[in-house]
Amino acid sequence: MAMDVKVINPFLNATLQTFKQMFQVESKNNEPFVVDVISGHQWEVSGLLGVTGDYSGVVAVRLHKTLAFKLLELSGLTDIHPDEKLELSQELVSEVTNIISGSAVSALSSYNLTVSPPVTITGKDHVISWPKNYPVVGIPFITPYGPYEVDVCFK
Repeated sequence: MAMDVKVINPFLNATLQTFKQMFQVESKNNEPFVVDVISGHQWEVSGLLGVTGDYSGVVAVRLHKTLAFKLLELSGLTDIHPDEKLELSQELVSEVTNIISGSAVSALSSYNLTVSPPVTITGKDHVISWPKNYPVVGIPFITPYGPYEVDVCFK
């Protein structure tokens, strides 16, 4: 795997910490792997942001809608009109992506890095245009409420 663990580990640690602090959810990570960006994916919601500076690339927090809805509930938002549930869950995933990336970038303070505002993409088989010629490293996580993944691609 071409990507340096000194860049991946801060994202792994920030993810575990964010889910525990924000939602009181214990996540367990499995081995990072190189994502096959051509073969498609299982995720319904992706929070994305760009990173520029000494490293540049993209970070994605990817999960299923059912987990996003559960995170909304765990954050205290339980009395939500059904029409607002998807939009609020997308905003929450966007904010989680921002917090994870902000924590990871802080841990990488010896590098000059800037993070863009996050965006959320939804839908079955949605497409992310990853930077070309660089590996996308996926870090899979499992929670009592389902799986999610953090994907990082830096050059």
